Amino acid sequence: MGDNPRRINEPAAAHGVHTTPPVTGLRAQSAQLIGHEVIIAIQPDTIALVGTDGSLQTADAMETTIKANGGQPLQLPTAFASAPAPGWTATLNTATDELLIHLPGGHALYDGTMPTTLQWRTSVKAARSVVLITGPFATLNDVEPMILAGRAHWTRIPIRLT
Repeated sequence: MGDNPRRINEPAAAHGVHTTPPVTGLRAQSAQLIGHEVIIAIQPDTIALVGTDGSLQTADAMETTIKANGGQPLQLPTAFASAPAPGWTATLNTATDELLIHLPGGHALYDGTMPTTLQWRTSVKAARSVVLITGPFATLNDVEPMILAGRAHWTRIPIRLT
């Protein structure tokens, strides 16, 4: 265990620690914000990255990833006017509500379910893209205060409905 008894210095899986998205509790919520259909990423667990020397590399790995892949600060009012960020893919199976979102480079950001309304699906299908909103949202109740505090980001991503 090295000098720090709280630090795991061997493969984490041997200790029952896993970092795949379903374990982190990331959830997706369809919504409409300022007249636009959006996906809100709800992340009850924030993942920090710590260097081998124990120094904090990033306090929120999700936000760092989003910003590195086209995420923009969400400032109101906004028109979410932009083309989809390059390299992203998203597929929503409307029969099962299964949503799969891939980052540029092919890594899965989200693989789970997300119920939607007919209006949401119709608008998103016509646009062939959707706005992904991220931030320190542990619950849906955190979305508005975090947006107003300037702590949210958005990215327009292409989406295919099947």
